[in-house]
Amino acid sequence: MDVCIENVFPAVAMPFHPFHEDAREEKGHGADTSRPKAIPNIVHVDVDAFFASVEQVLNPKLRGKPVLVGRGVVASASYEAKICGVKTAMSFRDALRICPQAIVVPGRYEHYADFAERVRRTLETYTPAVETAALDDFYLDFAGTERLYPNYEAALRRVQSDVLEQTGLSVSVGAARTKVVASIASRLERPRGFRMIAPGTEEDFLTPLPVEKLHGIGPVHAGMLAERGIATIGELRHVPRAALEAAFGEVIGGQIWERARGLDGREVMLPSTPKSVSRETTIEGGTIDTEFLGGLIEYLSERIGSTLREYGRQARTIGLRIRYVDHFSAHQTVRLTRPSNDERELLAEAKDLFAKLFTRRVAVRLVGINVTNLEADRRQHELFDTDANRRWYLNRGLDSVRSRYGWNAVFYGNGLELREHYATKPGGLVLSTPCLSR
Repeated sequence: MDVCIENVFPAVAMPFHPFHEDAREEKGHGADTSRPKAIPNIVHVDVDAFFASVEQVLNPKLRGKPVLVGRGVVASASYEAKICGVKTAMSFRDALRICPQAIVVPGRYEHYADFAERVRRTLETYTPAVETAALDDFYLDFAGTERLYPNYEAALRRVQSDVLEQTGLSVSVGAARTKVVASIASRLERPRGFRMIAPGTEEDFLTPLPVEKLHGIGPVHAGMLAERGIATIGELRHVPRAALEAAFGEVIGGQIWERARGLDGREVMLPSTPKSVSRETTIEGGTIDTEFLGGLIEYLSERIGSTLREYGRQARTIGLRIRYVDHFSAHQTVRLTRPSNDERELLAEAKDLFAKLFTRRVAVRLVGINVTNLEADRRQHELFDTDANRRWYLNRGLDSVRSRYGWNAVFYGNGLELREHYATKPGGLVLSTPCLSR
């Protein structure tokens, strides 16, 4: 049911080795035993301008210069470029217009994955509870480490210096009682930001901040709120929960209501199997070639099927998203007849979705596929569907060959055309995508 915003919102009047200095101080005579028990134990560590910073570490000639990473659109910009006004997901044409001296680097995912792992290993020397939220995005839980780090702030500042020493990358750190507040705190003063939010002061901290700082509120929603005189999180806190749920949906509206108050029940999760898998790519300049787009959809389906089998998972739901060059987006999901990790079954559903969504005579700039509602792969051989059984053996044969000789050792026929447009590497095609997706 459509809800009129005018009627919804009222007027708003490595293994853990605790051998750091703090741990040693505890054993000496000068240990500080006055540390309060209530601490902001959730810590968010965000690598500053990750892709661009890695390129500057790998190539010292780029240090101090504006650097753009990506293909077609900006996946990452150094702070020298951000000062000029460059933003992530901006087209290179616009970025180079406002920052003509910028140096463009295509981006190499394998290097970024290596640096991300080095950052993670450094963080794990402080606490084993480290969650990788993204390549450049980590959550740590320091609960129970009071005796190891009596000087908590000094320990967190040493996290910054250790990461810099071990990787050459600067990080921003935020500490709070919840993930949402810690992530906001870490991003307020980048680069090399540092902010600790004492327990009980979350609402005071959030009150003056613009609503865009809350996860779940993008530019469109922020503009809608601004029309109703709601510009800050403090003003948003006056909106009833029911009104937010009516405007944004029950789930998102409820999350916004809670997070405006600093509430967030999410815990730091240790590495586990994924809850969803997605792959997407940006087509430079866009295209209306349905055969080429079909080849991309096939490749993305292959990658998703391979990833699902790697984790021993099957998907019950698949979705496809396309974005046109005029920024109009279309997305649709469908529930599979039976859970699957067979890329040919996923491809068939994805092609059906594409036929329903590609209805405009406008070039497509982005295509992406995601699968959700994952469950363990407990498949048994079919009694009557011999083709499905052959597919099972074929998929595992492909996985074995690619594991030994690289992804490009074997591919389906449509992959030939893609290899005329994209470079290859052992891990697959070098796609053009804002997130440098595999």
